[in-house]
Amino acid sequence: MDKSRLEVSFELEADRMRNLHLLPEELKKELQVVTEERRMRTEDKPRAKLEEYSLAMTYSNSPYRNPVIGWPADIASYTVEDLQAWYQRWYAPNNATLVVVGDVEPKAVFELAEKYFAGLKPSTIEPLKPQTEVEQVGLRQMTVKLPAKLPYLMMAYKVPTLKTAEDEKEAYALEVLAGVLDGGGSARLSKELVRGKQIAVSAGASYDMVARLTELFVLEGTPADGKSVLDVQKALKAQVERLQKELITPEELAKIKAQVLAGAVYERDSMFYQAMQLGMMETVGIGWKKVEEYVDKVGQVTAEQVQAVARKYLIDDHLSIAYLEPQAISTKTVNDGGQTGQGEINHAR
Repeated sequence: MDKSRLEVSFELEADRMRNLHLLPEELKKELQVVTEERRMRTEDKPRAKLEEYSLAMTYSNSPYRNPVIGWPADIASYTVEDLQAWYQRWYAPNNATLVVVGDVEPKAVFELAEKYFAGLKPSTIEPLKPQTEVEQVGLRQMTVKLPAKLPYLMMAYKVPTLKTAEDEKEAYALEVLAGVLDGGGSARLSKELVRGKQIAVSAGASYDMVARLTELFVLEGTPADGKSVLDVQKALKAQVERLQKELITPEELAKIKAQVLAGAVYERDSMFYQAMQLGMMETVGIGWKKVEEYVDKVGQVTAEQVQAVARKYLIDDHLSIAYLEPQAISTKTVNDGGQTGQGEINHAR
Protein backbone atom coordinates (compact mmCIF):
# COMPACT_ATOMS: atom_id res chain seq x y z
CA MET A 1 0.00 0.00 0.00
CA ASP A 2 1.28 3.46 -0.84
CA LYS A 3 2.04 5.45 2.31
CA SER A 4 -0.27 8.20 1.10
CA ARG A 5 -3.14 5.81 1.84
CA LEU A 6 -1.98 5.09 5.40
CA GLU A 7 -4.58 7.32 7.04
CA VAL A 8 -7.37 5.74 5.01
CA SER A 9 -6.31 2.30 6.25
CA PHE A 10 -6.37 3.54 9.85
CA GLU A 11 -9.84 4.97 9.36
CA LEU A 12 -11.17 1.76 7.81
CA GLU A 13 -9.64 -0.53 10.44
CA ALA A 14 -10.88 1.61 13.31
CA ASP A 15 -14.37 1.58 11.86
CA ARG A 16 -14.26 -2.17 11.38
CA MET A 17 -12.99 -2.72 14.91
CA ARG A 18 -16.10 -1.39 16.64
CA ASN A 19 -18.82 -0.66 14.07
CA LEU A 20 -19.24 -3.89 12.15
CA HIS A 21 -22.90 -4.57 11.34
CA LEU A 22 -23.63 -8.30 11.09
CA LEU A 23 -26.66 -9.31 9.02
CA PRO A 24 -28.37 -12.76 9.17
CA GLU A 25 -28.74 -12.98 5.39
CA GLU A 26 -25.07 -12.17 4.87
CA LEU A 27 -24.03 -14.72 7.50
CA LYS A 28 -26.01 -17.42 5.73
CA LYS A 29 -24.12 -16.78 2.50
CA GLU A 30 -20.77 -16.53 4.28
CA LEU A 31 -21.28 -19.84 6.05
CA GLN A 32 -21.63 -21.46 2.65
CA VAL A 33 -18.35 -19.85 1.58
CA VAL A 34 -16.56 -21.00 4.75
CA THR A 35 -17.93 -24.53 4.37
CA GLU A 36 -16.62 -24.63 0.82
CA GLU A 37 -13.22 -23.32 1.94
CA ARG A 38 -13.05 -26.04 4.55
CA ARG A 39 -13.95 -28.65 1.97
CA MET A 40 -11.20 -27.47 -0.37
CA ARG A 41 -8.53 -27.08 2.33
CA THR A 42 -9.31 -30.07 4.52
CA GLU A 43 -12.10 -32.42 3.51
CA ASP A 44 -10.69 -33.04 0.01
CA LYS A 45 -7.05 -33.18 1.12
CA PRO A 46 -6.22 -36.48 2.84
CA ARG A 47 -3.06 -35.24 4.50
CA ALA A 48 -4.74 -32.13 5.87
CA LYS A 49 -7.59 -34.32 7.10
CA LEU A 50 -5.10 -36.67 8.75
CA GLU A 51 -3.44 -33.73 10.50
CA GLU A 52 -6.80 -32.57 11.83
CA TYR A 53 -7.59 -36.01 13.26
CA SER A 54 -4.04 -36.28 14.59
CA LEU A 55 -4.25 -32.98 16.47
CA ALA A 56 -7.54 -34.06 18.05
CA MET A 57 -5.79 -37.20 19.31
CA THR A 58 -2.46 -35.62 20.24
CA TYR A 59 -3.81 -32.87 22.50
CA SER A 60 -5.94 -33.76 25.51
CA ASN A 61 -7.14 -30.33 26.68
CA SER A 62 -5.25 -27.72 24.67
CA PRO A 63 -7.41 -25.57 22.35
CA TYR A 64 -5.03 -26.65 19.58
CA ARG A 65 -6.99 -29.90 19.40
CA ASN A 66 -9.77 -28.03 17.55
CA PRO A 67 -9.53 -26.67 13.99
CA VAL A 68 -9.20 -22.90 13.80
CA ILE A 69 -11.98 -22.71 11.24
CA GLY A 70 -14.15 -25.06 13.32
CA TRP A 71 -15.58 -28.52 12.81
CA PRO A 72 -18.35 -28.84 10.19
CA ALA A 73 -21.04 -28.92 12.90
CA ASP A 74 -19.64 -25.72 14.42
CA ILE A 75 -19.79 -23.87 11.12
CA ALA A 76 -23.32 -25.05 10.41
CA SER A 77 -24.52 -23.82 13.82
CA TYR A 78 -23.03 -20.31 13.95
CA THR A 79 -25.60 -17.56 14.50
CA VAL A 80 -25.40 -13.79 14.26
CA GLU A 81 -25.77 -13.65 18.04
CA ASP A 82 -22.73 -15.92 18.46
CA LEU A 83 -20.63 -13.76 16.18
CA GLN A 84 -21.86 -10.49 17.67
CA ALA A 85 -20.96 -11.57 21.21
CA TRP A 86 -17.51 -12.71 20.08
CA TYR A 87 -16.96 -9.54 18.11
CA GLN A 88 -17.95 -7.21 20.94
CA ARG A 89 -15.73 -8.99 23.42
CA TRP A 90 -12.53 -9.47 21.44
CA TYR A 91 -12.43 -6.88 18.62
CA ALA A 92 -11.38 -4.07 20.91
CA PRO A 93 -8.51 -1.56 20.97
CA ASN A 94 -7.26 -2.99 24.27
CA ASN A 95 -6.97 -6.42 22.67
CA ALA A 96 -5.29 -5.47 19.39
CA THR A 97 -1.73 -5.21 18.15
CA LEU A 98 -1.13 -2.55 15.51
CA VAL A 99 1.92 -3.08 13.30
CA VAL A 100 3.07 -0.65 10.63
CA VAL A 101 6.11 -1.51 8.52
CA GLY A 102 7.56 0.56 5.70
CA ASP A 103 8.62 4.03 4.67
CA VAL A 104 6.67 5.98 7.28
CA GLU A 105 7.36 8.55 9.98
CA PRO A 106 6.94 6.97 13.44
CA LYS A 107 5.58 10.19 14.95
CA ALA A 108 2.90 10.43 12.26
CA VAL A 109 1.92 6.77 12.79
CA PHE A 110 1.46 7.29 16.53
CA GLU A 111 -0.61 10.39 15.85
CA LEU A 112 -2.88 8.43 13.50
CA ALA A 113 -3.24 5.65 16.05
CA GLU A 114 -4.23 8.19 18.68
CA LYS A 115 -6.66 9.90 16.32
CA TYR A 116 -8.53 6.80 15.16
CA PHE A 117 -8.23 4.25 17.95
CA ALA A 118 -7.99 6.19 21.23
CA GLY A 119 -11.68 7.08 21.23
CA LEU A 120 -12.92 3.53 20.69
CA LYS A 121 -14.61 1.89 23.65
CA PRO A 122 -12.48 -0.87 25.21
CA SER A 123 -13.82 -4.28 26.19
CA THR A 124 -13.66 -5.91 29.59
CA ILE A 125 -11.23 -8.74 28.96
CA GLU A 126 -10.57 -11.08 31.83
CA PRO A 127 -7.23 -12.89 31.98
CA LEU A 128 -7.35 -16.24 30.22
CA LYS A 129 -7.59 -19.28 32.42
CA PRO A 130 -4.59 -21.64 32.34
CA GLN A 131 -4.55 -23.75 29.19
CA THR A 132 -1.63 -25.97 30.09
CA GLU A 133 -1.73 -29.28 28.24
CA VAL A 134 -1.87 -32.24 30.62
CA GLU A 135 1.19 -34.44 30.64
CA GLN A 136 1.22 -37.19 28.05
CA VAL A 137 2.29 -40.46 29.67
CA GLY A 138 2.56 -42.85 26.77
CA LEU A 139 2.67 -43.35 23.03
CA ARG A 140 -0.53 -42.59 21.09
CA GLN A 141 -1.32 -44.04 17.67
CA MET A 142 -4.15 -43.89 15.18
CA THR A 143 -4.91 -45.03 11.64
CA VAL A 144 -7.01 -42.86 9.36
CA LYS A 145 -8.59 -44.45 6.30
CA LEU A 146 -9.26 -41.95 3.53
CA PRO A 147 -9.40 -41.92 -0.26
CA ALA A 148 -5.82 -41.16 -1.28
CA LYS A 149 -3.12 -42.20 -3.73
CA LEU A 150 -0.28 -42.73 -1.26
CA PRO A 151 0.15 -43.72 2.38
CA TYR A 152 1.54 -41.13 4.74
CA LEU A 153 3.00 -40.95 8.24
CA MET A 154 2.94 -38.12 10.79
CA MET A 155 4.92 -38.33 14.04
CA ALA A 156 4.29 -35.48 16.50
CA TYR A 157 6.29 -34.89 19.70
CA LYS A 158 5.06 -32.38 22.29
CA VAL A 159 7.71 -29.69 22.81
CA PRO A 160 7.90 -26.22 24.39
CA THR A 161 7.92 -22.95 22.50
CA LEU A 162 9.69 -19.67 23.13
CA LYS A 163 6.69 -18.66 25.22
CA THR A 164 6.37 -21.85 27.29
CA ALA A 165 9.96 -23.08 27.68
CA GLU A 166 11.48 -22.78 31.14
CA ASP A 167 14.77 -22.02 29.38
CA GLU A 168 14.37 -20.24 26.04
CA LYS A 169 17.61 -21.85 24.84
CA GLU A 170 15.61 -25.05 24.36
CA ALA A 171 13.35 -23.39 21.80
CA TYR A 172 16.33 -22.18 19.75
CA ALA A 173 17.93 -25.63 20.02
CA LEU A 174 14.72 -27.21 18.69
CA GLU A 175 14.77 -24.70 15.84
CA VAL A 176 18.28 -25.80 14.91
CA LEU A 177 17.31 -29.46 15.35
CA ALA A 178 14.55 -29.02 12.77
CA GLY A 179 17.16 -27.52 10.46
CA VAL A 180 19.48 -30.49 10.93
CA LEU A 181 16.75 -32.82 9.75
CA ASP A 182 15.03 -30.67 7.15
CA GLY A 183 17.03 -27.53 6.46
CA GLY A 184 17.34 -27.82 2.71
CA GLY A 185 18.45 -30.38 0.15
CA SER A 186 21.58 -31.31 2.08
CA ALA A 187 19.76 -31.88 5.39
CA ARG A 188 19.65 -35.39 6.79
CA LEU A 189 16.13 -36.48 5.88
CA SER A 190 16.38 -35.49 2.25
CA LYS A 191 19.97 -36.64 1.88
CA GLU A 192 19.64 -40.00 3.63
CA LEU A 193 16.01 -41.13 3.50
CA VAL A 194 14.95 -39.75 0.11
CA ARG A 195 18.05 -39.68 -2.09
CA GLY A 196 20.28 -42.07 -0.14
CA LYS A 197 18.40 -45.14 1.07
CA GLN A 198 15.31 -44.22 -1.01
CA ILE A 199 12.99 -45.22 1.80
CA ALA A 200 10.73 -42.22 1.26
CA VAL A 201 9.66 -40.11 -1.70
CA SER A 202 9.37 -37.21 0.71
CA ALA A 203 10.30 -36.63 4.34
CA GLY A 204 10.30 -33.53 6.49
CA ALA A 205 10.49 -31.97 9.94
CA SER A 206 8.76 -28.85 11.25
CA TYR A 207 8.56 -26.81 14.44
CA ASP A 208 6.88 -23.49 15.31
CA MET A 209 8.75 -21.76 18.14
CA VAL A 210 6.40 -18.74 18.17
CA ALA A 211 3.15 -20.46 19.18
CA ARG A 212 1.40 -19.32 22.36
CA LEU A 213 1.08 -22.79 23.91
CA THR A 214 2.94 -26.10 23.90
CA GLU A 215 3.61 -27.05 20.28
CA LEU A 216 4.60 -30.07 18.21
CA PHE A 217 7.86 -31.12 16.65
CA VAL A 218 6.60 -32.99 13.59
CA LEU A 219 8.33 -35.62 11.49
CA GLU A 220 6.49 -36.79 8.39
CA GLY A 221 7.04 -38.89 5.33
CA THR A 222 5.60 -40.72 2.36
CA PRO A 223 7.10 -44.16 1.64
CA ALA A 224 8.83 -44.90 -1.63
CA ASP A 225 7.55 -47.63 -3.93
CA GLY A 226 7.97 -50.98 -2.21
CA LYS A 227 8.30 -49.42 1.24
CA SER A 228 5.69 -48.96 3.97
CA VAL A 229 4.86 -46.30 6.53
CA LEU A 230 6.45 -48.57 9.12
CA ASP A 231 9.70 -48.49 7.13
CA VAL A 232 9.55 -44.69 7.11
CA GLN A 233 8.72 -44.63 10.83
CA LYS A 234 11.71 -46.85 11.60
CA ALA A 235 14.00 -44.64 9.52
CA LEU A 236 12.75 -41.45 11.18
CA LYS A 237 13.16 -42.97 14.63
CA ALA A 238 16.71 -43.96 13.68
CA GLN A 239 17.44 -40.33 12.79
CA VAL A 240 16.11 -39.22 16.19
CA GLU A 241 18.18 -41.84 18.01
CA ARG A 242 21.28 -40.76 16.10
CA LEU A 243 20.77 -37.19 17.30
CA GLN A 244 20.33 -38.44 20.85
CA LYS A 245 23.50 -40.55 20.76
CA GLU A 246 25.89 -38.56 18.55
CA LEU A 247 26.84 -34.89 18.70
CA ILE A 248 26.46 -32.93 15.48
CA THR A 249 29.87 -32.18 14.03
CA PRO A 250 31.04 -28.55 14.17
CA GLU A 251 30.99 -28.42 10.36
CA GLU A 252 27.39 -29.65 10.07
CA LEU A 253 26.23 -27.38 12.90
CA ALA A 254 27.81 -24.35 11.25
CA LYS A 255 26.23 -25.25 7.91
CA ILE A 256 22.78 -25.77 9.39
CA LYS A 257 22.95 -22.53 11.37
CA ALA A 258 23.88 -20.66 8.20
CA GLN A 259 20.87 -22.14 6.38
CA VAL A 260 18.46 -21.43 9.24
CA LEU A 261 19.69 -17.86 9.55
CA ALA A 262 19.70 -17.30 5.79
CA GLY A 263 16.07 -18.36 5.65
CA ALA A 264 15.20 -15.92 8.43
CA VAL A 265 17.05 -13.08 6.72
CA TYR A 266 15.46 -13.77 3.33
CA GLU A 267 12.02 -13.74 4.91
CA ARG A 268 12.65 -10.19 6.04
CA ASP A 269 12.79 -9.12 2.41
CA SER A 270 9.01 -9.23 2.64
CA MET A 271 7.49 -6.25 4.42
CA PHE A 272 4.36 -8.30 5.04
CA TYR A 273 6.41 -11.02 6.74
CA GLN A 274 8.26 -8.47 8.87
CA ALA A 275 4.93 -7.11 10.08
CA MET A 276 3.55 -10.60 10.69
CA GLN A 277 6.62 -11.61 12.73
CA LEU A 278 6.45 -8.51 14.91
CA GLY A 279 2.70 -8.87 15.37
CA MET A 280 2.87 -12.57 16.23
CA MET A 281 5.64 -12.09 18.78
CA GLU A 282 3.73 -9.31 20.49
CA THR A 283 0.33 -10.97 20.32
CA VAL A 284 1.36 -14.29 21.85
CA GLY A 285 3.12 -12.50 24.69
CA ILE A 286 6.75 -12.98 23.73
CA GLY A 287 7.37 -9.34 22.83
CA TRP A 288 8.31 -7.86 19.46
CA LYS A 289 11.91 -7.20 20.51
CA LYS A 290 12.59 -10.94 20.41
CA VAL A 291 12.57 -10.74 16.62
CA GLU A 292 15.88 -8.89 16.75
CA GLU A 293 17.40 -11.55 19.01
CA TYR A 294 16.73 -14.48 16.67
CA VAL A 295 19.98 -14.38 14.70
CA ASP A 296 22.19 -14.09 17.78
CA LYS A 297 20.31 -16.75 19.75
CA VAL A 298 20.40 -19.30 16.93
CA GLY A 299 24.09 -18.56 16.47
CA GLN A 300 24.72 -19.42 20.13
CA VAL A 301 23.15 -22.91 19.96
CA THR A 302 25.65 -25.69 20.67
CA ALA A 303 25.73 -29.32 19.56
CA GLU A 304 25.26 -30.33 23.19
CA GLN A 305 22.05 -28.28 23.44
CA VAL A 306 20.66 -29.90 20.29
CA GLN A 307 21.44 -33.34 21.71
CA ALA A 308 19.89 -32.38 25.06
CA VAL A 309 16.51 -31.35 23.59
CA ALA A 310 16.45 -34.45 21.39
CA ARG A 311 16.98 -36.61 24.47
CA LYS A 312 14.50 -34.69 26.61
CA TYR A 313 11.59 -34.19 24.23
CA LEU A 314 11.81 -36.62 21.29
CA ILE A 315 10.73 -39.61 23.35
CA ASP A 316 7.87 -42.07 22.99
CA ASP A 317 6.01 -40.74 26.02
CA HIS A 318 5.66 -37.41 24.18
CA LEU A 319 4.88 -38.98 20.80
CA SER A 320 1.66 -39.36 18.80
CA ILE A 321 1.70 -41.20 15.48
CA ALA A 322 -0.93 -41.01 12.75
CA TYR A 323 -0.98 -43.30 9.71
CA LEU A 324 -2.85 -42.53 6.51
CA GLU A 325 -4.14 -45.78 5.00
CA PRO A 326 -5.19 -45.05 1.41
CA GLN A 327 -8.62 -46.13 0.24
CA ALA A 328 -9.88 -46.36 -3.32
CA ILE A 329 -10.46 -42.98 -4.94
CA SER A 330 -13.86 -42.59 -6.55
CA THR A 331 -14.52 -40.27 -9.47
CA LYS A 332 -16.07 -37.79 -7.03
CA THR A 333 -13.03 -37.69 -4.74
CA VAL A 334 -10.54 -34.87 -5.07
CA ASN A 335 -6.99 -35.65 -3.92
CA ASP A 336 -4.44 -33.02 -2.97
CA GLY A 337 -1.60 -34.92 -4.60
CA GLY A 338 0.52 -34.80 -1.48
CA GLN A 339 0.21 -31.33 -0.02
CA THR A 340 -0.19 -30.88 3.72
CA GLY A 341 -2.00 -28.38 5.87
CA GLN A 342 0.59 -28.18 8.64
CA GLY A 343 1.78 -24.73 7.77
CA GLU A 344 -1.75 -23.37 7.92
CA ILE A 345 -2.34 -24.93 11.31
CA ASN A 346 0.96 -23.53 12.95
CA HIS A 347 0.53 -20.01 11.51
CA ALA A 348 -3.07 -19.73 12.73
CA ARG A 349 -2.15 -20.10 16.38
